[in-house]
Amino acid sequence: MKPISHTRFLLALLSTVLLLAGSVFAVPLMSGADPARAATNTDSSDAEVSITLDEVTPWVDEKGTLTVRGTITNPTDQAISDPNLALAMSTQKLNSGRKIQSWKTDQSRNRLVADIENDGPDAREKSEDAGQDSAEDADPMTEVDTAFDKEIAAGSSSEFTFSVPADELGLQKSSPVSAWGPRGLSVQLGDDTGRLASEVGFSTWYPSPKFDKTKVSMLAPVTLPAHTTDGIIDPDELDKAIGKGGSLTAIRNVLDNPGVGIAVDPRVIASFEAAIADPASEDEGSDPEETDEPTPQDTETATAGPDAQDTDPGANSDDQGSADGLTADELKAQEEQRKRLDTWYQDFLDEAQSHTVIALPFGDPDQTTLRKGDLKSLGTFARKQRMIVKDVLPKAKTDIAWPIAGSAQRSDLAAFAKAGDKAVILDNTQQPSLGGVHDNAHSKTRLTSDAQSSIDTLISDSALAKQSAQVADSDHPASGISELVATTAAIQAEAPYRTRHLLLPMPRTAASANWEQTVGAVADAPWVDPSGIDELLDTDVVPRGVLQTGTDAKTIGSKTVKSLAETRTTQRKFNSVFSDPAGANVRLDRELLSCTSVAWTLGGNATRCADEAQASSEKVRNSIHLEKGSSVLLVTGEETTIPVTIVNDSSAEAKMSIRMKPNTPQLRAEPTETVVVPAEETMRVDVPVKGLANADVPTTIEMVATDDVVLPKDETLLVRVRADWENIGTAVVGLALAAVFVIGLIKTISRGRRKIPEQQLADAMARAKNDESETR
Repeated sequence: MKPISHTRFLLALLSTVLLLAGSVFAVPLMSGADPARAATNTDSSDAEVSITLDEVTPWVDEKGTLTVRGTITNPTDQAISDPNLALAMSTQKLNSGRKIQSWKTDQSRNRLVADIENDGPDAREKSEDAGQDSAEDADPMTEVDTAFDKEIAAGSSSEFTFSVPADELGLQKSSPVSAWGPRGLSVQLGDDTGRLASEVGFSTWYPSPKFDKTKVSMLAPVTLPAHTTDGIIDPDELDKAIGKGGSLTAIRNVLDNPGVGIAVDPRVIASFEAAIADPASEDEGSDPEETDEPTPQDTETATAGPDAQDTDPGANSDDQGSADGLTADELKAQEEQRKRLDTWYQDFLDEAQSHTVIALPFGDPDQTTLRKGDLKSLGTFARKQRMIVKDVLPKAKTDIAWPIAGSAQRSDLAAFAKAGDKAVILDNTQQPSLGGVHDNAHSKTRLTSDAQSSIDTLISDSALAKQSAQVADSDHPASGISELVATTAAIQAEAPYRTRHLLLPMPRTAASANWEQTVGAVADAPWVDPSGIDELLDTDVVPRGVLQTGTDAKTIGSKTVKSLAETRTTQRKFNSVFSDPAGANVRLDRELLSCTSVAWTLGGNATRCADEAQASSEKVRNSIHLEKGSSVLLVTGEETTIPVTIVNDSSAEAKMSIRMKPNTPQLRAEPTETVVVPAEETMRVDVPVKGLANADVPTTIEMVATDDVVLPKDETLLVRVRADWENIGTAVVGLALAAVFVIGLIKTISRGRRKIPEQQLADAMARAKNDESETR
């Protein structure tokens, strides 16, 4: 056995020490990892406890009950133990817009109205056990009901309801005019650690005061903003809009309130007219007498004989398709949809007759942007389309302009007046009140510096309009609706004995179910007198401040305007190829107007829509093209034709001629006659050509519209022009044979007759003499 060296011994000892030390140090590191992981797992998310209000009684009279209903959401991983839920009310009435806004940020000046400790189920049960309020005719009592008991579990939601009778609100009933007004509400949730969440609302105390009501005209746009390639809304989209929860259903329900005016987009009317058109009318031009009907004999002959195929027993079943490729079930569904749309549309028109109707330009566009620059003619087209509304609603007003709030300048108003508009809808930031309180909405503003001309203005209240827009976008509109109603009460409180007429426009977008609640809540307020736009126009004109320039008004960006203008110019030039270029231009303009809508502009989506319109235009321009052909061989001097195939993948009939342009003079081509290519079909056209000399001639084949506009999708073709070698070869062979014949003939003639030798001639002469003598 070899002795272990000192070096090896030291290395082994050092390794053992390191292993032991590693295990010692590893224990604290691993044990420290668990708390770190635990801390990571127990970290709460950024979400906080919140309260949303689902119902707030907007106003309460002396016999009413204040109801506040909502939901508490606890997204954290900690339960809320022994929660305290309370409802507080402002100690003072909020009789101005400024005070209402202050309450939303500071609810410190409040008093307790109800809480779960004193008015919850346990407290009410104790009160009943004590013999209080046991009589059947006892007055209503304050109640606080919740879905939770002693805690709100982590990651859960819980509903609550406050019900407070008017007598329990502690509000004054005497001197109703001085006592009435909006009050701020605050729902507060807390526990032992303090307040966890709160939410505000408003309710107006209305102990039946006697004063002049404020007239309010509400204006609801009837529009469905969206980009479509022809500007017409698809029937399926219309069907959704008139269904449950649809935007047009909301509009129809809004019309159940008196005094509501509507601003109708012609695009909606045109889309319904197209959707409900009777499909049978499309075939009215066909003559049934010209149809080749098979006779019974023809039918029998066709199906008789050993080669006849078995007839399909399901030939008349619902599985058979129509000429459009639709099954019987699909045709039935389509017809049911058409009838459904027709029913809603006719009902809408009937109801609209009893309301003020303003016809908007097509697509409800940004009118100030379309008034100038490269899109001016597009704006003119949009205004003319207002007659679509007047055709079905004869009383519709086509002389009221409605630009985006804050966007109109004095020059714009002058242009509106020049175009025939008699009134313009502005807001009170551009034409403010002179008296410090809300004035009548009907006013005037001058169009020129010398005040020689003016135009009527209808002034909307910017605060009310902003609040209505916020309500429309809210998932929980109850709080916003209560604020909107409270704001109208604050306006009424400014001058309770002065009759005023306000204008409240709804958001310039598709309607929502929140519109119904908003319009209904405002119309039901006892200090509001819902009135129509016609009545507002009949009121006396109230002087207002000079026209102010809007500072933050949204309009379509210059790049978007340029893109739309370029698309329009390019596409209108291309549209000359269609058999109905005017119809194609109408579809184009309607498509572009859908991108200029106020809804797209305010939403910041106009640029995206312009890009979609540009892509759509490019697709149309590429839909008519020529099939790529291979090179062609021609004979010099021969007049012939070269076949060219036109492909029309567009949805419209095209009319054009084909022009071939050789790059060199060795080939001559003539333009074709004008041909008509049906939609979604191909057609072969023969181009007359003549080869003049041997050459490989590159040519360009163009599609030319009737007004000599060349379509962008041309093609190139190589034409090889060559001499006729077969005929030339035959001629050469013939000439060679003729030459041989002539040469032989010449040689034969040049040789002459053969000579007889002299001896033979003498012998012949001698024999001749002998024969003659013997004969004698």
